[in-house]
Amino acid sequence: MAGRAHRVELHEAEMIAVDGKRGPAHAQENAVSDRERRLQAFHPGYRRFVAELTACSGELEDLADSFPALLFALVSGFATAEKRERCFELVGEGTPLRDAADALGLGWWLRRLPAQALTAPLPEFPLDQDFALRISNLIPRDERAIPLWLARVGHAFEAGGGADYALWIARQADLAGPPDDQFLFMAAWAWFGGQPGLPGHRLLRRPWTAEMSFKRAREELAAWRQRLRLIESLGPGIERAWLADGPASGFNFVALRTVDDFIAESEALENCLDQYADQLHAGLTAVFSIRKGTRRVACVEIGLHDEEVTMPAIVQLRAARNRRAPPEVWQATYSWLGSQRLEPLSPLRHAPKPMKRIEARRKLWSPYLAALAGTRYDLPFRRALSRAVRPVAQDRRGAPAPTPRPPVDPRPALVDLRTPETPLPVAARDRT
Repeated sequence: MAGRAHRVELHEAEMIAVDGKRGPAHAQENAVSDRERRLQAFHPGYRRFVAELTACSGELEDLADSFPALLFALVSGFATAEKRERCFELVGEGTPLRDAADALGLGWWLRRLPAQALTAPLPEFPLDQDFALRISNLIPRDERAIPLWLARVGHAFEAGGGADYALWIARQADLAGPPDDQFLFMAAWAWFGGQPGLPGHRLLRRPWTAEMSFKRAREELAAWRQRLRLIESLGPGIERAWLADGPASGFNFVALRTVDDFIAESEALENCLDQYADQLHAGLTAVFSIRKGTRRVACVEIGLHDEEVTMPAIVQLRAARNRRAPPEVWQATYSWLGSQRLEPLSPLRHAPKPMKRIEARRKLWSPYLAALAGTRYDLPFRRALSRAVRPVAQDRRGAPAPTPRPPVDPRPALVDLRTPETPLPVAARDRT
């Protein structure tokens, strides 16, 4: 019995000795495993920089769990080099993380973001408490949705004009469905809404507001983009109309020559003339306002005759809200048309020159492109602009007239803006 007890004691001693030898190695394995887990949580494009920065400081490595966004900001070029250096020192000294974040200018609410959400350099969001409280309540509960949510909110803040638009985007339910190009142009639409005096602002049917639903915003964006295409079609305006302005049977016929002419006519008659870019792009149609004194009563579209292709013909004639024009307006239109000195029509001779169209388009977009200059959204938006340019149609003879809008809803129908999705770029700034 005594011998058995002795053997048990020896066996326990051997186990203790073995465990004592394995303890440090096991702890080291756990440390390596934890470090690898922390690194793997970050985006592949930033793991090497996280590994290099945290290799010299345990306090910095602990940020991967306690404040991933702060660690990510230090390796992705956030703020200035001086601020990053000061933040680095504070973390190493064991200063409270809030003080380190304040020194860097990083919002405390970003502490709630997991490392997986950090895929591109963070914008310098506002530091006020109101914004922090509102935005933190809008962070998705599903961690898988946070990366896209953060990318959309960051783009809205930097490219859409500020905090209010970013908060509006942050609370939208579907940020994955619409294509990226739509968000690029929606930010431009919101930005122009706060820039009175610019051509892009004058083309707005309604500017963005925080109370607007996402569906309504998409409708207004579609209408705005069609108005923008009038710039591509008309440039600075038509210098020489197909037919001469003039009176007939008590009515006055006035050619619509500029973008402002088409928008004013559309608003007065509550029709879709402000969405008429596709019809005007080829230079194969002309529109005239029919007025009684100073009052606009109807408009007529003149195109090429189906059989005599160099002669004018009435394509459509509509009164306000696309209603049928009364007989006296038709009679006056035929009288006016019959009084013209007809000559073979050459659309290319009457359409604005291509270089003037390009210059008008450049003037339209240059303020917004200047605002994007130096940001990672500059190149993606320029590419989206290039995709949005459509080729000029070569022939419109025999094409059906555009379907008029129903009188019950004077707003233009939503234009399909869906284009192939192009992901927002993941580009790091200069790193320290």
